[in-house]
Amino acid sequence: MDYDIVITRPCTDAPGRFIAESSFGHRFNMDRLCALVKAIDGARCSESLGVAKFDYSDKTVILYRNGRIDLRKIKDVEDASAIMKELEALLKEAFENKY
Repeated sequence: MDYDIVITRPCTDAPGRFIAESSFGHRFNMDRLCALVKAIDGARCSESLGVAKFDYSDKTVILYRNGRIDLRKIKDVEDASAIMKELEALLKEAFENKY
């Protein structure tokens, strides 16, 4: 899948890296998403707020109930796309609309 990825601004905590925004195009079921990401060391997830945050492959990932994703410490659009593909496969059980 191709993602509409926008590099929004430089990362303040990682020189030479950027923040990227995109969307998976599917909403998350927060119960399932939180159950999956809580297995990740240091992950935080709030079902009521509809937000999950964790580190993955030296990037910081923020997921929102509506399917939006923010990626921090990204090198470029290709880097963001590769991470999104990996995450989509890992989190497929958490999407409301199953494939």
